[in-house]
Amino acid sequence: NTMKKLTFLLFALGMLIAMSNFLVSCTKQGDTGPAGPQGVPGHDANATCTQCHNFADTLTAKIFQYNASQHATGSTLIEATRNACAPCHSSQGYVECLATGADTTAAGIVDAAPINCRTCHQIHETYTAADWAVKTIAPFTLRMDHSITMDLEGGDGKLKGTANLCARCHQARSTSPFPTNPDGTDSLSVTSNRWGPHHGPESLLLAGKGAFVISGATYGNSPHRDHAACITCHGGYAQGNVVGGHTFRMSDPSVGDNVTVCKGSTCHTDNPTSFDIDGKQTEIAGLLQQLRVALATASILDTTTDLVKLKPGNKPKNYTERQLAVLWNYYLIDADRSTGVHNYQYIYDLLKASINGLSGKGL
Repeated sequence: NTMKKLTFLLFALGMLIAMSNFLVSCTKQGDTGPAGPQGVPGHDANATCTQCHNFADTLTAKIFQYNASQHATGSTLIEATRNACAPCHSSQGYVECLATGADTTAAGIVDAAPINCRTCHQIHETYTAADWAVKTIAPFTLRMDHSITMDLEGGDGKLKGTANLCARCHQARSTSPFPTNPDGTDSLSVTSNRWGPHHGPESLLLAGKGAFVISGATYGNSPHRDHAACITCHGGYAQGNVVGGHTFRMSDPSVGDNVTVCKGSTCHTDNPTSFDIDGKQTEIAGLLQQLRVALATASILDTTTDLVKLKPGNKPKNYTERQLAVLWNYYLIDADRSTGVHNYQYIYDLLKASINGLSGKGL
């Protein structure tokens, strides 16, 4: 037994010496061999990364604000599993359609991410402060009608045209059946009580587009259309993570309306205390309610659900083109939720024409 142990130890020692010699010879051979090609120069963190990742609280503040935003919650991410919904209900879908120019993704997004920094900004493309820039400011054609181009050029300096980034989602979707003559009496069959422009059509109201012209009415526009980008107001003066900044919120019960974004020498010089300037929001709310009651009285709108009325058992119901055109206009303004702020004159004219048109009064 002793001899066997001694033999094993000598064998192990021999193997260790042989392995050491092998490693040494490899090292020496590598040291004397030709040098490989020079690698691609890396980014100098002191010159790039630190432009954003530094001891300043700028990035921290933006993250703090954004985490309180509606976008960050991802509450509608489940819709991203459908390729028609994914472009606005997921980060991956938005980026894909921005690249392809399509209205839908190639497939639904299963492992979807909510709208985040990389959705809208050029994060980690240049590793400089230029990465704060938005991914696009280019105009595009509307989902509801590809013959209509959306190009929101409002905003000053770096904000100019940035509203086009937001508008790609904050627009109406197409629906069927779709009226071709807003004054027509032809009968169209509605098969879904969710008929309409869907939610979030704010860019259409801001741009003064997308509504039906009733009885040849003329719709005007307010200065907001040409002078303000979305971020001018929604990303303005921040109060913690309650309103402004990257919360994108305009109002909160704790602070009221964020009117600081309205004040200034070139805007509302009378220093308003709420968004109901000169009672215009109150006026629009009254007209919208008047139209809502008229639609309900005509048995077009179900005021319990705010959905279009179908026959009992959710069976298809026929409406005239005029009725559906007015209903579309109602849904646009109701879903906009600015109560006239986005484009007071357009919304006011649209409401008046729709109320008169539904009653048959004309203009």
